[in-house]
Amino acid sequence: MNKFRPPLAATVFSLLSFLILIGLGTWQVQRLHWKTALLATISANMEKPAVPLPEKLAKPKDWEYRRVTMTGHFLYDHEFLIKPRTRDGVVGYHMFTPFERLSGGMVLVNRGWISKELMPKAERPQGIIQIEGIIQLPRKSYWTPQNDPQKNDWYWPDVNAMAAAAGLKNVVPVIVTISEKKPDVYPAGGTVELNIPNNHLQYAIFWFSMAIISQIIFFFRFR
Repeated sequence: MNKFRPPLAATVFSLLSFLILIGLGTWQVQRLHWKTALLATISANMEKPAVPLPEKLAKPKDWEYRRVTMTGHFLYDHEFLIKPRTRDGVVGYHMFTPFERLSGGMVLVNRGWISKELMPKAERPQGIIQIEGIIQLPRKSYWTPQNDPQKNDWYWPDVNAMAAAAGLKNVVPVIVTISEKKPDVYPAGGTVELNIPNNHLQYAIFWFSMAIISQIIFFFRFR
């Protein structure tokens, strides 16, 4: 008769592995709930009609992915190019331009994607205009390089640093991204990425499965 007599070290290692794998699966379940709620919020905000951007945003997070309108004019002397940004396989930039509102205050506007070759075709509407866009919060991922304001090298839209570099004051702590993409108009709007992947359920199943498999292997190894 086969007996199950695993060594103590192997038992401890197996138990620790099981707990770690269960922990990873549980973490992915938590991420699944967070991502599901986030996507629901984005969908609800995107369906709301555009409203004028308030003078002050007490809770910017509550306005993320809301459609807003603004009236004012662009300050083209202080354009920022966020790099690298790819569109249809072509590497380029997102062009950010300060927008001074008639009601006062500044907003950094992501006017859209443009490549170095298309830069001469960049349109710069003059005078007082009204624009519509989607509010986003500036974020830096772990892998994104640090900005170098002194060299005018920008890899993510750090609102405070960009405002300081341009000498702007009273800047709203959000980004407004032009929502409409017009044919043959550059910068090309519509750069908001809404197809946010939600693969956490598959990841959770993987880690829970690995936890079970690890115990099966442990059992047959020392049986």
